[in-house]
Amino acid sequence: MSIVPMKELLKDAYEKGYAVPAINVSNMETVMAVLEKAYEMKSPIILQIAPIQIQNQNISYDEIVKIIKIFSKRFSIRCAIHQDHSMSVDECIKAVNGGVTSVMFDGSKLSYEDNKKGTIKVVEYCKEKGITVEAELGKVGGAEGEESVDADNQIYTDPELAKDFASKTKIDALAVAIGNAHGFYSENPKIDFERLERLRKNINIPMVLHGGSGIPDEDIQKAIKKGIAKINFFTEIDFEFTKKFALEVTNNKNIYMMSAIEKARQSMMKKIEEKIRVCMSGGRI
Repeated sequence: MSIVPMKELLKDAYEKGYAVPAINVSNMETVMAVLEKAYEMKSPIILQIAPIQIQNQNISYDEIVKIIKIFSKRFSIRCAIHQDHSMSVDECIKAVNGGVTSVMFDGSKLSYEDNKKGTIKVVEYCKEKGITVEAELGKVGGAEGEESVDADNQIYTDPELAKDFASKTKIDALAVAIGNAHGFYSENPKIDFERLERLRKNINIPMVLHGGSGIPDEDIQKAIKKGIAKINFFTEIDFEFTKKFALEVTNNKNIYMMSAIEKARQSMMKKIEEKIRVCMSGGRI
């Protein structure tokens, strides 16, 4: 396993017309599921964890990074360890000190100027350490883990502001709001491809699509052709594990916990395989 800066993975994907799947992990089972399937399919991969997962699992960045590094020794693939959706500069610094190779500063709830200022602080701290920085401009709708969402509460990314934002902050990647949303969609999302084309022309850096769960495959691949180089998947994959585990323990009262967990993990891996295929990242290592 080679743990590399995320920008190396995104640069290759951006130039060659595929996307790197970014999948949230929070424990041994999810880490192993992602690494095993990525290895099997020879796909670069991004393992990411959000502050809310750190809090819910009562685990530190340092501990989850160590878990990833321990199990990654089994597999010959390229991966990055990413902090997802940090709402503060201090949280980004905490993750960097915990060993991640990239961070996302999410200033989407701030004013444009405050978002820019916070992002610049993160970039300045990370640059000398070789840490990749992703930021968000606009506001992606919904929230991870919601049962169903739509994109009505998002603020679409302005291509002109994006040009100024990328130039001033020197970020490595930009998460864009183009009709995508976190969580399960209540109806098929309407991706604004024309906006995505304008964004690519204006900023010419890898772009990130959050809320990959539930976007039709053909739309994902069309977005990849227009500059999306990283796609975040969490809700759908996480739910696949939960659904299968609940089914196993409901139907078999004598099943051991670890047996149910392994069946759930295998089910989760099938969903991960689907995402690697749609991102066209298999065979890229």
